[in-house]
Amino acid sequence: METSVVCSCCGEPHAGSEVVRLGCHPDVAVCGGCVDRMSAKVHSRPGVTPIFPVRDMTEAREFWARTGVEVELYDSGYAFVMFGGSEIAHLDLRPGLDAEHNLAACYIHVDDASAWHQRWRDAGLPVTDLVVEPWGMQEFSVRDPSGNLLRVGRNG
Repeated sequence: METSVVCSCCGEPHAGSEVVRLGCHPDVAVCGGCVDRMSAKVHSRPGVTPIFPVRDMTEAREFWARTGVEVELYDSGYAFVMFGGSEIAHLDLRPGLDAEHNLAACYIHVDDASAWHQRWRDAGLPVTDLVVEPWGMQEFSVRDPSGNLLRVGRNG
């Protein structure tokens, strides 16, 4: 079991793998959510979070749980997908959704595409092979039960 670490910024406990430590002060640990917020302020960039339509909230929550992230239910028709204290997606219930014609997609940038691929494959998700694209990205993809395309990868 992974050790819990308290974020020096927000004061919330997080798994050790979900925090970074400052190089010059290794006793200071900051969660991903706080790092994202600080980075956005420094770079004056907007935050972007995809909102995926889902045909069945229970089915969607089960899929995302298998990827190793947390799903926080807002109400019966809306949920937040969280990783390391950061929102990576929202789920919006659309009961009449036709998964075959759903064109929603996003790209998830990660540090280790191979590890994410292995984890998702081991969880039984229908991931594509991990490939290195001609432009240098190492990536794979998967569609959730509602037809949302998730492309996951990293630069060279």
